[in-house]
Amino acid sequence: MAKQPDFSWMVPIEVMLGSLSHGQIQACSISSVTDELRDPNEAAFKPKEVSIGPLHRGATRHVQLMEETKWRYMREFLDKRGTQEQNRRSEERLRDCGTDILKLDKIIIASYGGNIESEPHELAKIMIVDGCFLLELLIRLGDFICNQNSNSNSGSFSNDPILQNQEKMISILNDVTMLENQIPFIVLKKLYRKVFPDGSDIDNDHRVANIFRKAFGYPVPETATDKVGMNLAAFNVSRKCR
Repeated sequence: MAKQPDFSWMVPIEVMLGSLSHGQIQACSISSVTDELRDPNEAAFKPKEVSIGPLHRGATRHVQLMEETKWRYMREFLDKRGTQEQNRRSEERLRDCGTDILKLDKIIIASYGGNIESEPHELAKIMIVDGCFLLELLIRLGDFICNQNSNSNSGSFSNDPILQNQEKMISILNDVTMLENQIPFIVLKKLYRKVFPDGSDIDNDHRVANIFRKAFGYPVPETATDKVGMNLAAFNVSRKCR
């Protein structure tokens, strides 16, 4: 019996080509820092408090210590109350998230330019934990800003491990808006839609984009799009230019 040719080396090429026709993802959408920028000050491009995605996972001991906080935020997100139809046990929500995110492995790899070597289940775990953490962080941040703007009592955030300390909050926001410290926007949308399904088409579901806007102090338009929410680094640049 003739030996079948090995086409495994072509998988990255197929992944990149497949992403070109996907309406919710852009190949290489998570930018890598060039060597010319990185070499003079490598520490400036590494997260100091929290890693998001696989590129800087566990980069330092300090970053590793934030993992417990990420898991706590994730639990709070999965336990959030929605409409009567949306309220389910967190275990059911988690399994639905896992099923959907695991199917995105090639799309996720393409968004990093095809340079991710994580095993699919491990990559899905990173996306779920970091994605749920990021969504919960942005939701809390949006509520925190609204309370400050309306001079409401912010005592509900006094025990929050991130928002109770302004210096820590700013440091974490700098980390999650760092170029390489990102996850694909489609992952955030999928997670939110699994936890809070509303029957809408994914292309017309702008709830996550609105969470981004609220968290960073932008007005939420009546007719929203996802374009400004494609990655947090874009928000960081825009915020610094204001």
